[in-house]
Amino acid sequence: MEDEKVQNVTTRLESGLSRRAFVKRGLAIGQAVFVGGVLVGNFAGCTTAPRKEEGIKAGRKKGIKFAHITDTHVTFSGKNGTALKEESFNIFRDVIDQVNNMPDIDFLLFGGDNINNTDPGAKDFNEFMDIMSGVKVPYFAQFGNREVSPLPPGIALSKKQYAEKMKGHGLDMGRYSWSVSPVPGLRILGLDTTIEGHDNGEIPAEELNWIKDQIIKYPNDVIITLSHHLLLPTWGNRDIPKWKKKYLLKNYLEVNAVLDAAPQIKACLMGHHHVSKVQTVNGLHYIASPATVQYPHAFRTITINDNEARLEFHQVRAQGIIELGQHKLLMSKNAEEYAGGSAGDILAYCHGGKGDNDVVLRLR
Repeated sequence: MEDEKVQNVTTRLESGLSRRAFVKRGLAIGQAVFVGGVLVGNFAGCTTAPRKEEGIKAGRKKGIKFAHITDTHVTFSGKNGTALKEESFNIFRDVIDQVNNMPDIDFLLFGGDNINNTDPGAKDFNEFMDIMSGVKVPYFAQFGNREVSPLPPGIALSKKQYAEKMKGHGLDMGRYSWSVSPVPGLRILGLDTTIEGHDNGEIPAEELNWIKDQIIKYPNDVIITLSHHLLLPTWGNRDIPKWKKKYLLKNYLEVNAVLDAAPQIKACLMGHHHVSKVQTVNGLHYIASPATVQYPHAFRTITINDNEARLEFHQVRAQGIIELGQHKLLMSKNAEEYAGGSAGDILAYCHGGKGDNDVVLRLR
């Protein structure tokens, strides 16, 4: 979305209180407040990741920074197509090396399809976790359709088996949707949008009620949601029924009504469609991040400072990957289905524009 479409949302600081008075009142009643880019306050009831709070303050001069990495599709058995599955582990190692060399990263979020889930004996998952053993910060993961649709069934990991193996990284919270506060005052809601055995997704009534309960339970936290499926279509006015069925949450309008009504929810992180797109509706930012395994072969970092979020776009550095990914995407069914004015339109669509990649968003 173009910069001018990003809405400036009124903050509590604009309610007539001075900055000092606002902070003083917030601390007095136990509210979480941003001061100079750092969340401060009395955070009773927050579940925090196993990380020393003073470490965050010492390593962070300003703001809270995390990476959103999605659709890595690591596998030993896949072939290069639109997704470069033969290169998936080399690409993933490059991504992890990049985040490990960012001194100011607080945590990582994995948006699903982390493994392709096609290898017998959980071989792909075991290699994924071996690479992750070198990660220096906490990380949290949500399901993608690949984790709940093993191929072949009964040989690759089931949804339950994947959740058990990923214990300690969000999915051990007693349910498949989870709520965690990796940094005091910031809460991530990991939403399970998957339907076992299917590529498309939905959030059933029970889970929607759980989201409402979390909103009520944490009125003073800054909340960001993490889901695999899209909560908004990213293809504009184009009529592409196949994409709507496969990538877009079945009940997205119902879900968005709940999220939009909660002012503490600032952004919704999504994946699955392998594109980079930022859209803002009523001050709520819907952020679709690209795949690492498919062009543009990238991930995001997001830094929260005061009432804004800075998005940065990071492509893989492995030699020849970008060029090969472009070639494969141009030859793909996606290029035909997008049916742009030229073959290159699909490249621009997946890569995203200036307002989708390196951009500063105002938080409502």
